[in-house]
Amino acid sequence: MFKNILIIGFGMIGSSIARSIPKSRKQAHIYAFDKSKDFSKRLKKANLNVSSIKSLDDFKKLSIDLIIVCTPVLQYENILKKINKFNDQSFIVTDVGSTKKNIEDIYYKNNFKFRFIPSHPIAGIEKSGLENGFLGLFENRYSIVCPLKNSSKKDISLVNKFWRSLSMKTEIMTAKDHDHVLSLTSHLPHIISYSLVLTAIKKEKSLNSKLVKFSAGGFRDFTRVAGSDPEMWRDIFLANSKEIKKLTNMFIGELKKFSNDLNLHNSKKLLNKLQKTKNIRNRIVKAKQAGKFIPND
Repeated sequence: MFKNILIIGFGMIGSSIARSIPKSRKQAHIYAFDKSKDFSKRLKKANLNVSSIKSLDDFKKLSIDLIIVCTPVLQYENILKKINKFNDQSFIVTDVGSTKKNIEDIYYKNNFKFRFIPSHPIAGIEKSGLENGFLGLFENRYSIVCPLKNSSKKDISLVNKFWRSLSMKTEIMTAKDHDHVLSLTSHLPHIISYSLVLTAIKKEKSLNSKLVKFSAGGFRDFTRVAGSDPEMWRDIFLANSKEIKKLTNMFIGELKKFSNDLNLHNSKKLLNKLQKTKNIRNRIVKAKQAGKFIPND
């Protein structure tokens, strides 16, 4: 499908992509560019069949046919400007960003000419860095593909096939719809997680005592989400702030309703709320999108 692949931003997601690309006699050659400290040394230690490049200018020598941008989303504009300078239509660009409308706007604002099919593989863990990538991260997960207005059916098909080759399912969606859906399923939960942990910090003076000792329940799961890459999530919050703010206000409204039901000891209303949310969880489990619970992790 693709013979030479360049991954820009070789962290947990980028290295998981490299690990997940099918091995065959006609295996794609994978190149990686990353600005992190000691990247070449860390890449070598990871024992991956990936070649590092020191500068994006080296791109010209490599006959790249697929570029995957895996950096925090607020870095995209500078990266896409560099890609556009190559003035070459032989490659396709895709990405893994958790926001899409801002990226689409960057493309049109700068009048870029390269072939671009934005994507978002919905998979990840809270740990960052190439050392934490692993084979199987994308298995049975969805990758949302958000074509531009001028995207060709052939390019869309090629990008879809690439994600499917990593054992993913794909879904076509507009950038606007993507950001609306992800603000609810991903971005708001992260805001809530960060807020809960900050609330706990204010309540518990000694982090090494009760807060840590008894965090094996729901609080532990919130801290897992809140342990995600700070720079990446700062960029996501800023890039999709309009959608997130709407949902934050709705969430605050639901919290107030819960508080009111507690004050009134309204057992019937509380039970009804809890049953509704349990039903949603059951649907997620049935769709095989619930992940695995590892008690001692």
